[in-house]
Amino acid sequence: MRVIIIGCTFAGMTAASQILRSHPETEVTIYDRNAVVPSITYDINDYDDQDAEQPRLRTELSSDQLLIKGADIKMGSLVMGVDPVQKTIKVMGMLDDTTSEEYYDKLIIATDSRNEAPALKGIDSSNVTLIKDQQDAKAALLLSAIDQQIAVIGNDPLSLGLVDAYRQKGKEVTLFTNGEPILHHNFEEEYSKRALTILTAANIKVVTDEHVTELDDNGIGITVATDSGSYSVSRAIVMADQKPDTSIFEGVVKLDENGIINVNEFLQTSDPNIYAIGGSTTIHYNPTGKDIYKPQPTEAVRQAAIVAHNINGEQMKDSGTQLSMSLNLDGTYMASLGLTFERAKEAGFNADVVTIEDNYRPEFMPTTTPVLMSLIWDKDTQRILGAQMMSKHDISETLSLISLCIQNQNTIEFLGMYDTMFQPNFDRPFNYVNILGQAAMAKAGTE
Repeated sequence: MRVIIIGCTFAGMTAASQILRSHPETEVTIYDRNAVVPSITYDINDYDDQDAEQPRLRTELSSDQLLIKGADIKMGSLVMGVDPVQKTIKVMGMLDDTTSEEYYDKLIIATDSRNEAPALKGIDSSNVTLIKDQQDAKAALLLSAIDQQIAVIGNDPLSLGLVDAYRQKGKEVTLFTNGEPILHHNFEEEYSKRALTILTAANIKVVTDEHVTELDDNGIGITVATDSGSYSVSRAIVMADQKPDTSIFEGVVKLDENGIINVNEFLQTSDPNIYAIGGSTTIHYNPTGKDIYKPQPTEAVRQAAIVAHNINGEQMKDSGTQLSMSLNLDGTYMASLGLTFERAKEAGFNADVVTIEDNYRPEFMPTTTPVLMSLIWDKDTQRILGAQMMSKHDISETLSLISLCIQNQNTIEFLGMYDTMFQPNFDRPFNYVNILGQAAMAKAGTE
C-alpha cells in the first residue's frame, strides 16, 4: 500500500513513524514545500536542563529516524492539487519547477496551520516576531539572542512559557495581557493573582490593565504603545491566531465556512481514502461535546497515531480532548484542563466551582507542600467540566486522572470516593484529589 502524507509537520512525521513501526512494508512518502525538515521537539527550550554545562539537545523525531524506517521525505515539493477520483496528487519541485503526478492508496493531510496576525499597526516590523506554536516560540528565542529587552504580547500558556524561557536567559521581559488577568482563559482569579506575584518576584514586568494599540519600529527596537502609555523594547513577540491552510483541498473534501476540513470520529474526510490531522482539522472538545479548531502538538500526535491504525483497516475512534495545559513558572507548576467556571457558564452549563488548598501528602512526612486546587462541575448532572491546580509539587499526573474523569463523563462523587492507592506509613485514606472531589460534594450538598 502506498501512503502519501502532505506536510512534514509534527502530525505528518508522527503518522509516518507510527505507520512504519506497525506496518514496515508500507510505502510512505511525505511531501512538503519547505526546504528543510523541521526539528520536532516538545519544549520551547532547546535543552533538557538550561543550567547544565553541556545540555543535551532534545529531538523527538528526525528525518534520519524516518529514513531508517523507510520513509521517503521530499522537501521543497509543493502539492498543487489532489484528484480524489484518480487518487493522485500533482507535485511541483520548488527548485526546478518540474511537475509530476503521484498515486496514493491512502492520503493523509497533515498541513500546518498558518499565522493570522492581529490588527496592529507595525505588526510587520522586522523587530516583531509572530508565534503560534512551540516551534515558532523556539525560533523566537533564537532570533532574539542579542536582544535584551523583550515584550511578550499574549495571555496564553505558550506566551507565559516563553516569558519564563526568556527569564532563564537573563532577558528583561515585559508581559502584556491586553486588559485581562494572567491566563484568564485557563484559570480562576486566585491563580492569576499568584502567577502575578511569582512573575513580579522574578523581575518580570506585567501589564494587565492596558491594551496594546500600536508597535512603532524606531530603527533600533520597538516602542509598544498602549491606551495608557508606551514601552521601549528591543523586540516584541506577539501571539498570533491560527487558521487552516487548506485552500488546495477545496472541491476535494468537504470544508466548513472557515476552510477547516470536516472529519468523522475515525478522522476520515468526506472521501474515505483521505484523512486529515493536525492544523488542517478540528478536535473534539469533550467538556462541551463540540468540535473546535485549536491545533495542539499533543493532539496532533494522538490523531496521527489513530490514523496510522485506521489506514490499515482498523476502526479506532478519536476519543476527544480536554485541552490540558501545564507550565512551570520559576519553580511553581500550574496546570489546567477543561472549562473554567466563567467559560462553563458561557457554554450554557449550570456550573459551580470549588477552590481549596491542602498538602499533597500528610504532614507527618519529612516534607510536604500545599496544592491549590479547583474543580468545576455541572450542577444539573454533577459531571466534572474542568479542573486547575498550582503547587511547588508536580501535580501534572493528578490532572491526568481528572482529564480521564472528564472524558468518561464521571461525576464529582466518583472523584471524591474513587479508590486511591493507600499505604498507612506514607499516605492518608483519601488522596488530595479525593479531598478536592469531596469539597465539591459538600458544596453541592451530596456529601
